[in-house]
Amino acid sequence: MAGRGQLAEAKDLMLPDKEAVFAALDEVLVRQIDDAKRRAKASADAATHEESRQEDKHDMRSTEESYLARGQAQRVADLEMDRATLRSLVRLDFRDGRPIASSALVALEGADEDLMVVLLAPAGGGQSARVQGVDVRVVTPTAPLARALVGKEEGDEVLVTAGRSPREYEIVAVL
Repeated sequence: MAGRGQLAEAKDLMLPDKEAVFAALDEVLVRQIDDAKRRAKASADAATHEESRQEDKHDMRSTEESYLARGQAQRVADLEMDRATLRSLVRLDFRDGRPIASSALVALEGADEDLMVVLLAPAGGGQSARVQGVDVRVVTPTAPLARALVGKEEGDEVLVTAGRSPREYEIVAVL
């Protein structure tokens, strides 16, 4: 891991404004919702189009299109729920040394000195946004990284086992 001097210098660069992160994630979700709505409408239109009518008992085009439309509609509902959850999330301040919990914006440094910034949130897992030159990824409580971080503090090291090999990170900043 890098020396503390490097981390202190990098800390100012790696954590964007938390409200800007939430605003950027909201914009990402709005775009995804709009796209999913367009896809759902297109699928629903295709399911009811005259060319999708069953030509014989083995023709399943209309059925397949209706399944696709239903899936797209569910995707819209899921994204809207994620957006509502993130918008209503109480944003805690972790600068006072409070242990990491939901709404924490965390900068991590890996053993190979790679830097990663994550937002712990109850919804939106896997979403990401570039904010003030920093890539921020949302991790939910069920993710191995989130489970390793909850309850830890700045300066702690965590071991995350996901995939083939465990990875070690140092928590270098928390907002």
